[in-house]
Amino acid sequence: MTDVVVHKNVGASMRDGTVLRADVYRPVGEERHPVLLQRTPYNKEMWPLTAATLDPVRAAAAGFVVVIQDVRGRWASDGRFSPYRDERADGQDTVAWASRLPYANGRVGAYGVSYAGATAWHAAVGAPPALGAISPTTAPNDLFVDHLWRGGAFLLGTFVMWTLQAIGPAAVVRAHGGTPQLAPSLVRLVDDIDDFDRWTRHRPLRAFPPARPEDSALFPFFFEVLDHPVRDAFVGERSVQERHSEVIAPALILAGWHDLLLAADLQHYRAMREEGATEAAREGTRLVVGPWSHGMFLDVVGEVDFGVRAGGFFLDLREDLTTMQLQWFGHWLGEAASAAASGPAGPRVRLFVQGVNRWRDEDDWPPPGFGERPLHLRAGGGLSFDAPAEEESADAFVYDPEQPSPTRGGALLMPRHHPAGPVDQAPLLGRRDVLCYTSAPLERELEVIGHVRAVIYAATSAPDTDWVVKLCCVDAAGRTRNVCDGILRASYRRSVVERACVEPGAVERYEVDLWATAIVFAAGQRLRVLVTSSDFPRYDRNPNTGELGVAASSSVPALQRVFHDARRPSHLVLPVRDASAGRL
Repeated sequence: MTDVVVHKNVGASMRDGTVLRADVYRPVGEERHPVLLQRTPYNKEMWPLTAATLDPVRAAAAGFVVVIQDVRGRWASDGRFSPYRDERADGQDTVAWASRLPYANGRVGAYGVSYAGATAWHAAVGAPPALGAISPTTAPNDLFVDHLWRGGAFLLGTFVMWTLQAIGPAAVVRAHGGTPQLAPSLVRLVDDIDDFDRWTRHRPLRAFPPARPEDSALFPFFFEVLDHPVRDAFVGERSVQERHSEVIAPALILAGWHDLLLAADLQHYRAMREEGATEAAREGTRLVVGPWSHGMFLDVVGEVDFGVRAGGFFLDLREDLTTMQLQWFGHWLGEAASAAASGPAGPRVRLFVQGVNRWRDEDDWPPPGFGERPLHLRAGGGLSFDAPAEEESADAFVYDPEQPSPTRGGALLMPRHHPAGPVDQAPLLGRRDVLCYTSAPLERELEVIGHVRAVIYAATSAPDTDWVVKLCCVDAAGRTRNVCDGILRASYRRSVVERACVEPGAVERYEVDLWATAIVFAAGQRLRVLVTSSDFPRYDRNPNTGELGVAASSSVPALQRVFHDARRPSHLVLPVRDASAGRL
């Protein structure tokens, strides 16, 4: 360990002349060291965020130079901020600049959480030669699905919170600093943040008052996003998707089962294994998935205590997140890195298995040895591995967008009174707009690890509507807690490039992606599946009129029917250890 010196607001000029500023932590002395780069929109001095997975002082004392930079248009950096628009070019320019610092040895690693994790991926696209490794944590891949329009439904709660709470304060100061408008503008912002639940009910979202449509200097991206409700060039140029073949640096990917970017992290891993530009990228990439929610590496998630081993401060009683990443970067950026193309010793994948609450090493993701098994919705609210052999009457409910089913946990990012992770679903079970299917108690434990999806045969009286499916666990005390879930807007059932409304009354096949999980259901527990048409304010309300939810000013109720007969067997597809075993 050595003493550390900090240089504040060190400027770097981008290719267009814009100056971005960073704080630099480095060991005292003249020796040159590898650089670890984090680029963030959340203030380089905000330690609860910038040091969430890697302590810069510890890293500098261990022999690294740590550069934490404000991205373009944020905090100390010049320019205009537009989410993800400039991160590829600015990231590559910053990597080159950092490699030439007088105390750098020419080798750079990039890391960060959420948006800062995305900047690591963006910097890696295009293969800058100085970038030897990355460690992106909970980072988007396809911006359209990951941040904006999951299954075609707008991620309302996340986008409103992110705009107002994460981006808002600095945007207000930048726009109105030094003017009489500053104080009232900040007061209004705080009041709008505190009135989250009221504002998420505002219609239409395209005239959302807290985003200040009358003040184009504050949140211009808010309304720009709403103008792109299908995947197009706007979101494509801001995504990493289909660019992994341009990445030469191996990645240490950290993810969480209850994180809103879980699917993106798993896609990143699979794409690097199959498409990475070098042997090091393909064979060296590693995946770690904990039970965590977004940016929170805690042992308690939602209402479940997963035990000390689960937390990022004492991973499996071995190490903390800083130690893990310093070992990672030490391997790839150290003197012997060129001789270690296969990656560091140890498992390729480490998964936290819920239910038994233990870490497990696997050779790949999805792990081998798991087969798909359909879990059928049955008449009378049953749930069984046995398929229906005869006609069973459909179940029906009315979805009224003015009385939507409320958000209860899940892989979300919203204010704390809407907690993420597994929570009791009791408030939903008695609702008339929620169908509930429950299995018999398990005769023996059931291990589910991998991707989960639902196939729903359903009809609606509307030209467009939503289908929400939750897989839950019913414990010995009778509590129902969510495991994983998904949503699909009917007009996006075929494509995210072009909407297509449905014929009212026609039975359609809908495939709902519930992402993935790793859990052991214990003997005696029951599985439960909830089917409804809203999860609000996590997602915008489908007005049932055929209009986009973000554009609608009114709505109508819709009659929903779900079928589960021999010809239309609605079911979940579960990845189980032995696809032929287990009885319900």
